[in-house]
Order: sequence, then C-alpha cells, then structure tokens
Amino acid sequence: MNSNQTIAQQLAPVKQCAQQSLIVVMSDIPNDLEALASFSMLAKAYCNTHAGAEVLLNIASVVEQGGIWIGESIMQKLLGGAVLEAPQIERAMGKWSKVLTGREFEVAKAIAIGLTNKEIALKMHITERTVKAHVGAVLDKLQLKNRLQLALLVKEG
Repeated sequence: MNSNQTIAQQLAPVKQCAQQSLIVVMSDIPNDLEALASFSMLAKAYCNTHAGAEVLLNIASVVEQGGIWIGESIMQKLLGGAVLEAPQIERAMGKWSKVLTGREFEVAKAIAIGLTNKEIALKMHITERTVKAHVGAVLDKLQLKNRLQLALLVKEG
C-alpha cells in the first residue's frame, strides 16, 4: 500500500470493493493511532507484519469466528479506567441512545458503520462543521474518548 496515504485512505477502496470481506491490517511499524484508524474503517484485526505463524493462526481463528483481534495497548486505551460511573453504567445497560438527540443518534450510527465526517455530512445534508459539532457532543455526553469507542458502543447496543 502507499505510505503517503493515511490508513483510512488506503482502506477505503478495499472496503468499497470487498464490503463483506474480513479485513486484517498488518504493519511493519505498528502503532496505536494506525490501529485505531484501521478499526474505525472496520478492520477486524491489526498486527505486526512480523507476527509468527502461531499468532497469525490465532488472529485468523478469532476473525473467522466473528471476533476482533485487538492488541493489549489498544484494549487498555479503549477500556480506560476500571471504575464505572453513572453514565458508564447507563451505557452498559443500553440506555446510551436516550441521552442523544435524534441527529446525534444518526451521527453515532453513521460513525459505527465507518463513515467519515465528510460522508456523514453528505448523507445528512449538513456541513462537515455541523457533523464535527455533533460528534463532539456525542463523545461528551457519553464520556467517550474517540470514534472507535463510540462505534463499539453502538454496535453492542
């Protein structure tokens, strides 16, 4: 793939051509930001290109069974603190959508399917700036750190 493009730019054509495919992203120099970007583009796994055969077989097994292969450092970032506060408990109980406006809920669903702000803006007939405002409001209301956490929450509930 082209190293001058972001991971999202590299995965977009793959996602369009092979919508039902299970995507595993491998990187020579893996990093958390690239991993998060890969998962936001609906990749099912992210790993080092130098992973051993046993690890690759484990990844294949997890992905084939419908799971997601997430490295330990990414998992720690996603989980954040271990103490559940009231808003987190509500999210865990599936009540997260009740705190969002209709538009915020639409934006959250669009993020969960991997749309970019630009794509969401086009789909909803609003400006990208408005989308960014909705994304910020959703993340604040749900006390989430990033789009990946939001996508995982939407897909769970």
